Amino acid sequence: MNRGNRFLVWVCGIWILLTIGAFIFYRHLLYDNQGKPFCHKVINTAFRLWCHEHTTDIFPNIGGHSSESLAAIREELATTEVEENYHYIPGLRQSDPGHLVLLYYARPTRWTAHILAPSVFTKKAWIIVPVDFTSSRGRKIRGPGEESERVTETEFRRALMNTLDFLRTNERPNWQTVVAEHGRFLDAK
Repeated sequence: MNRGNRFLVWVCGIWILLTIGAFIFYRHLLYDNQGKPFCHKVINTAFRLWCHEHTTDIFPNIGGHSSESLAAIREELATTEVEENYHYIPGLRQSDPGHLVLLYYARPTRWTAHILAPSVFTKKAWIIVPVDFTSSRGRKIRGPGEESERVTETEFRRALMNTLDFLRTNERPNWQTVVAEHGRFLDAK
């Protein structure tokens, strides 16, 4: 191999290594691939289908337990991903005030929706899915999201407390279990 060909091989090799390095940097170091939420449009559809199939406007409530109640819509979702990553608040109805928290992502995340990975420089926040899936007119939406709201921990705590107070005040079935389960988060800090 002559000197010109060796130089070309070195340049191509360095170019390939730089390309691979840039891809790794872009994909794994610059963007956060953890904490990706599920598609909230699919969740919305699953809840609506469940209510339609059961001819009710009451969302699933299996003894007031989050995971068991959320498992009731597993067939509509065709996955367990929502059960594994979200906390659901049983006892709410489609006709309840739209700002109440129906479910929330189990931990703070940089993501706003399940598309477009956020930068690692994006501050983490809580994702809440309200009863109206942010489709209510005239209500101020608390933050960006795909049929959800991305909020600070303070806003999340306030919204969760208001939802639990609503269930308690309206004496919804199994409200004591719901308040005990989700109240642990409020008591934790």
